[in-house]
Amino acid sequence: MDFSQFKMATATVRCEPSGREAVVVHDTTLMDAILQTGLALGQSCDGIALCGFCRVQILEGADNLGAMESEEKKVLAAMHAGADERLACCAAVRGPVTVTATYW
Repeated sequence: MDFSQFKMATATVRCEPSGREAVVVHDTTLMDAILQTGLALGQSCDGIALCGFCRVQILEGADNLGAMESEEKKVLAAMHAGADERLACCAAVRGPVTVTATYW
C-alpha cells in the first residue's frame, strides 16, 4: 500500500544559543515548536496574543513564518518590538526558522 499521499510537510525550528531543535508539521505555532524543544517560553494569556511574553527574535527564516495578523501587530507595536520580533503564539511555521529569546 502506498502511503505517500499522506506525507506532511515539516520544518525545523532551531533555538539559539542552546541549539535545541524541533521538527514540526507546517502551520504549527512557533510557541508549540519551541515548547517541543523543552525550553521555557513566557506566556500568561494561553497563547491568544494578549500578553506579549512569548516574544522571540527571528534570527533566520522570517519569510518562513505566516503573515502577521492585526492582533499580533498591535501587541508588538505597544511593546516597541523590533522588526525581527514575533509573538510565538501567533507565528505559524512554514519552513526552517531559527529563533532566540532574551532569557535563554
